[in-house]
Amino acid sequence: MIVKLKGFIENLDDHFIDLDVRGVVFRILMSNKNILKLGPIGSQVDLFIYEIIKEDSRIFAGFLDDQERDIFSDLLTVQGVGGKMAINIMSKMDSQVIVQSIHNEDSLVFKNISGVGNKLALRIINELKEKIKKKIHVKKINISEKDNSTFNDLVSCLLNLGFSQKICESTASYVINKNQKKKLEELIPIAVKSLSNPN
Repeated sequence: MIVKLKGFIENLDDHFIDLDVRGVVFRILMSNKNILKLGPIGSQVDLFIYEIIKEDSRIFAGFLDDQERDIFSDLLTVQGVGGKMAINIMSKMDSQVIVQSIHNEDSLVFKNISGVGNKLALRIINELKEKIKKKIHVKKINISEKDNSTFNDLVSCLLNLGFSQKICESTASYVINKNQKKKLEELIPIAVKSLSNPN
């Protein structure tokens, strides 16, 4: 089983890349948000690989870190979630937001994704909530006093977009702590990108 590949990007698309590994070219499915983080054609990249072997096909999914690969693997265990659907979910949501949404039992974020209805959203949460608790420690991120105003304003903006209180608060905490030098107007698009498809 292939678990990691290192090579040069030969071709880029919205949902996959072709990776040249010493003359052998692998087509690797990837989330759109990760493809946008890669360099141009000809760049060298290291990718964590999840291999899906079927009777009539062999599919490679690529990730920038092993935590993303683990979450992808977990999504595949849910009835009704195949490789393309799991990649679609991860294109629309950061892995941290997926974890937080499952941990908070918040199905709204999943229902915003094309192809994920209410039943599938609830199934993802119900089937993965215990697994997520065991595999990933979800930390409650503390906000300093000076960031309280920014935090409250960011949460308010996200609430106006229709997301739940819990997921707005956890996303705002995560985004502020990851981007401590940025102002509110810069944090808003980052937070929205984390929660939904920027397109």
